[in-house]
Amino acid sequence: MDAASVVEQRQADLLQTTTTCDRVAPASRAALGGAVKSCVETKPLADFTASSATGRATAANDACDITQPGYFTATRLGVCLNGMEVTYTLFDDKGAVVGTGLMNVATSMTLSATKTTWDETTTVTVVNVTGRVTSLNISYDVACDGGCSMSDARPWDGTKTLARAGTATGTVTYSTPLTAGGLANVTSKHHMYVVASGAIPTQPNVNWDNPYKIRCDSQVGANPGCIVPDIRANFVFSLAEFGGAAATYGWAQNALRGGAPLSRDSNATTASTRREYTCGSKSSDPFVYMDDVVPNDSCDEYPFASSYEGGTNGAFCADIVPLLENGQWMIYEARTDKPVTGTEPCVRGHVNNDDNGDAGLALGRYVQRDRVLDTEKYNVYVTS
Repeated sequence: MDAASVVEQRQADLLQTTTTCDRVAPASRAALGGAVKSCVETKPLADFTASSATGRATAANDACDITQPGYFTATRLGVCLNGMEVTYTLFDDKGAVVGTGLMNVATSMTLSATKTTWDETTTVTVVNVTGRVTSLNISYDVACDGGCSMSDARPWDGTKTLARAGTATGTVTYSTPLTAGGLANVTSKHHMYVVASGAIPTQPNVNWDNPYKIRCDSQVGANPGCIVPDIRANFVFSLAEFGGAAATYGWAQNALRGGAPLSRDSNATTASTRREYTCGSKSSDPFVYMDDVVPNDSCDEYPFASSYEGGTNGAFCADIVPLLENGQWMIYEARTDKPVTGTEPCVRGHVNNDDNGDAGLALGRYVQRDRVLDTEKYNVYVTS
């Protein structure tokens, strides 16, 4: 599996279709050809070609998947909406359409794992106008909960008047201060006011909440930060960097666990105890070192001792020896008196102690990088 495809793993949430209607203010009706009602419909974009420019404008955020217009897409550190189609329609007193305006809306939110401030850029593009709608007046603001605030809730000041191909874009900065050990779950809320030029806006007629909550915490690492908790963290161990340790994890994930995630235990004491049960003195079947086969041999356990799935008595684990032969990692049984069945709940790998230690340090870095809390699940992948 390619490491980039693992890191860029996304989740998508389809935009919902909504319609709101308002009466046109009497003072505006003459200028709008006798229109008495306006309706605004939001829906997933039907024509990807029309959204291409908007998609490219927001694609700097890794969460923005321009191949999925009409979806909210998210990674651990970002949320994107690409291809929301907004149609503004004017009706006369007989229900006939007297004008329309078509818009595309895109938003791109980029989080930081080491800060509790983050930016969201919004872009609204008028694709087409017809009839009595020659241009649209568009204003926009956002709100948020969970202790979040903004110095300015508007991505642009006031109202933008946009004709065909006109674009309004701007950025809002969110902030969620935390005390030591604190945690906040934040939802951003979006409000757009759209009327034909010459009409009077009375209320926000395009509204939606970000379907992905933002979790900010000061419980992991030296600095607080924010992530999207719905997107599970991916810990990637490469064979090139971690050698036999990565080979052990990859074999166990494929042969024993079917790729199942692990759950972090943040308590170092219980993690140490789990390791003793698998690799140390609490195991009823002592680990037998093989320095003649693996130089500087050590016991590397999987699932990790720092996971709630770890800590199985080593007597029940598969004992394996990963060896690099002709550029490929091969897995061998370590003991003839303990054949590997493929049904074991855990593995003990004979791994060079340097690889073992480096992988352990990387695990600690990954936990902080992705802000994985106690009991939270994470995926483990092994790449070349």
